[in-house]
Amino acid sequence: MPRAADVLIDSLKIQDVDRVFCVPGESYLGAIDALYDAPEIDIVRVRHEGGGGFMAVADAKYTGRTGVEFVSRGPGATNASIGVHVAQQDAVPIVLFVGQVARGDIGRGAFQEVNYVKTFSDMAKLVIEIRDPDKLAGSVQQAFYTANAGTPGPVVVSLPEDMLLEETQVGAKPASREVMSKPNAGEISELCRRLANAEKPIIIAGGQVGFEEGREALRSVAEIWGLPVAVAWRRQDIFDHSHPNFACHLAFNSPPVYRETLNEADLVVAIGTRLGDVTTQGYQIPTAPKPRQPLIHVYPDDVCLGAIFETELAIQADATETLQAVAGTNAPELPAGRLEWIKKVHSLSADRMKWDWKSADDGVVFGNVISHLVDKLEDDAVTAMDAGNFATWVQRLFPYKTSHVQMASAAGAMGMGVPSAVASSLRNPERQVVCFVGDGGFLMTGNEMIAAVERNLPIRFIVSNNSSYGTIRLYQERNHPDRSIATDLTNPDFAAVAEAYGIRGFKIERDEEIKPVIDEAFKVDGPSLVEVKTSLEYISAFTTISQIRG
Repeated sequence: MPRAADVLIDSLKIQDVDRVFCVPGESYLGAIDALYDAPEIDIVRVRHEGGGGFMAVADAKYTGRTGVEFVSRGPGATNASIGVHVAQQDAVPIVLFVGQVARGDIGRGAFQEVNYVKTFSDMAKLVIEIRDPDKLAGSVQQAFYTANAGTPGPVVVSLPEDMLLEETQVGAKPASREVMSKPNAGEISELCRRLANAEKPIIIAGGQVGFEEGREALRSVAEIWGLPVAVAWRRQDIFDHSHPNFACHLAFNSPPVYRETLNEADLVVAIGTRLGDVTTQGYQIPTAPKPRQPLIHVYPDDVCLGAIFETELAIQADATETLQAVAGTNAPELPAGRLEWIKKVHSLSADRMKWDWKSADDGVVFGNVISHLVDKLEDDAVTAMDAGNFATWVQRLFPYKTSHVQMASAAGAMGMGVPSAVASSLRNPERQVVCFVGDGGFLMTGNEMIAAVERNLPIRFIVSNNSSYGTIRLYQERNHPDRSIATDLTNPDFAAVAEAYGIRGFKIERDEEIKPVIDEAFKVDGPSLVEVKTSLEYISAFTTISQIRG
């Protein structure tokens, strides 16, 4: 009879898992041994469980499938918890398999023992501890089903080390998936009636719109019904920014005019988004709990409908199915003023995507670098972004298309950039992947770039080095002027660090170096890293320290 560990790996194959991320540990040696006989599953050995968690999230975002990470008990599990939190915040399906002490030692406070149910229950959709090997197959089936059902998210599975080595009579079970709900004819009719009667409607579209099919349906609805589209936080790749119906990206620290203009709408249609606090600009568009305008909310999980906002029409359904149904319904002639409304909201982003190079005494303005990179990035490039104010320059200036991938965490977790670039490039090494990361985030997970060396992944790492935790410094300047503390950073020579890893390293310290250095770095056969000595004065794409201080 097979060991439970063997059934576990067979179960992964049935669940269409072809890659797992891990830091090996003795508490799940049985599973590692079983993976030895499964060459069809690629094992990506990471250098820190947090980096592996980010990679599992990014892999799920890239493929639309479930990301998987294996970690050892105690410290390994707690290190990996950042991936669990990000998966929950970003609505991404991952399964975290955690080694556990032997069953006879559970509850004794054994070496590295953790009660995973207590530890992860607030972040994970489900936490399972498998003590009976005959229940392993069913538990894995349940884990993958739950991770993908309703609002996708993380599931944690605890694997006592001795259980993995016991034999079992129960083989791997077939994959089970929730059937995505579709809108009914009455809901589509009412949605279309309200769209036809609105003078200034706005769509707020989120990540559940998904990949090519959903993005095409969103574009069709916008064009057929004459609707402007604002995209949710870090979902910029679901609608072309050059399209005349594109409104704006609802992000952190967006100019107040975004919120003020969109609140002129007389109908808000939120589709494929949970309407979190960032997307709604602090629950101000729409306003919680009672919106200023009628709200139509389309999302497949009814838990998210009407929970925060009074909703006049709540449709529990898949975003793509709903959009396709609306696109297939005859639209009336556009009301007077609709084209002017579309033009007005489109100007929110269009006017700010223009950039005249600026000079600063304390370094290179990162917007100068991004404006040059616009023409260097290919039409299907992946932009892997960490968290930080440096990213506002990418979000403001880069003209995203639906053929791009914006690989970034809505959770705002620093450290996502490098691991997500690696995970993306592993999926398609021929595709251009450019990683934008700040000095703070790079020093959290930059060690994971060693995978780009090991597998010769041609990732371009762009490190914005302003020697500061810039986002926090901005808030200090705004809320506690002249009292900045704990945000200044002493950094290494990042280009030299890259060279030590076996990656070509470059530096940009003056504006005249931007074009030649970027051109040379992008020609490298293999990974390359460009350190940009950036201006702290130009602390974000929308303000400067001097402007904050008045």
